[in-house]
Amino acid sequence: MSGGERSEFRLLQEIKDAQNYELLLIDEPESSFDNMFLKSDVNQIIKDISRSMPVIVVTHNNTVGATINPDYIIYAHKSIENGKPKYRLYSGFPTDMQLSSVDGSTISNYDVLLNSLEAGKDAYEGRRLSYEAIEG
Repeated sequence: MSGGERSEFRLLQEIKDAQNYELLLIDEPESSFDNMFLKSDVNQIIKDISRSMPVIVVTHNNTVGATINPDYIIYAHKSIENGKPKYRLYSGFPTDMQLSSVDGSTISNYDVLLNSLEAGKDAYEGRRLSYEAIEG
């Protein structure tokens, strides 16, 4: 087996072993794996496990973040207010137009997902146009 194949096997085994616990926290499962493996193997296992226990996935990758069809989104945001850092957690459902924080602040879910998972609207649109140009 190649090093990548061993890593894939270990990741899948660790995720499956999580069923022995009360909560599964996965931090950036996308590192060093190709998107097809994530979409075909990892996402399905995570969704299956989420039916029986809470699963929290931290990601910046659209193959995990968007295609896993999450039940809920939590977004951490840092801003500068009055010269001091201010940290907020925004949350909501994937279909919500706005994500909300406990202090009533809101943020566009579209902008959050596009910036977090796609490297922004310009990068997303550039990839989309490139794919359309070669689709044939």
